[in-house]
Amino acid sequence: METDNQDTNVNINEVWASATETSSQPPPHAFKLLLVDTSNEIVQAWNNELKKLPTKVLPDDSTQCLKVQVHHGTFQNLLKTNQAECLVSPANSFGLMDGGIDYYISEYYGGVNELIPVVQKSLDFEWCGEQNVGTCLLVDVRELVTKIKNDSNEEKCFPGYIAHCPTMRIPKILNNDDLVYRCTWAMLTAIKKHNANILEGEIKHHRINSVVCAGFGTGVGQLSENLCAKQMMLAVNNFVNAPANAEKRPITDSWLIQWPYASKISESIDNTT
Repeated sequence: METDNQDTNVNINEVWASATETSSQPPPHAFKLLLVDTSNEIVQAWNNELKKLPTKVLPDDSTQCLKVQVHHGTFQNLLKTNQAECLVSPANSFGLMDGGIDYYISEYYGGVNELIPVVQKSLDFEWCGEQNVGTCLLVDVRELVTKIKNDSNEEKCFPGYIAHCPTMRIPKILNNDDLVYRCTWAMLTAIKKHNANILEGEIKHHRINSVVCAGFGTGVGQLSENLCAKQMMLAVNNFVNAPANAEKRPITDSWLIQWPYASKISESIDNTT
């Protein structure tokens, strides 16, 4: 099962379109997760964990669900050849995007003086300026993108949303807990909710078809690449197999989650730490 960017660069939108000609657009939980990192270790770990996932997450499978692609390199280079509506920031709680990968994200959007005020304005409104670790806030940066494009002739993709996912309150070395799982889960479910609002007639926003994400916590946080990969891919697995995201459920099925299911999920997360 190959997962490098040479073999997984499939037009998933075409696959979805051919699978369901009667549907105007995919279900909210169906979008692309483009994993990208400069670390050889985490890319290899992602690829190893991806082999354990159901084949429906692969780009050439027609099942309408989350699709995963793994790329080695920088997010900047990835966005030269791939369209994406969302870019993940493995942030701190206060939107201070001036260090680590957040610094490069800020530079991509015109510098810290341009991006930080936009992010912190959203944090003020949603979180009184301090976002909880392990949560996700989708920040609308489309006005800033318009400004950047008007001021530059450079042809590249600028995602209109930033998924602000604090891995730490302030920069520090992280413990080996379930933080990466929580951040990944929060990001995936936030995008699903965003897309669900689009289906319900939300006209102020655009659907997120693709999201670009680096490894959580492996930079300043110094988490191991294997732990990061295991927890990120476990969150992907649990997301695509969640009862709420099932393709079809018999009407006789109970929608209530029972303790055996909850215990199984909890045990699988505990086994990664």
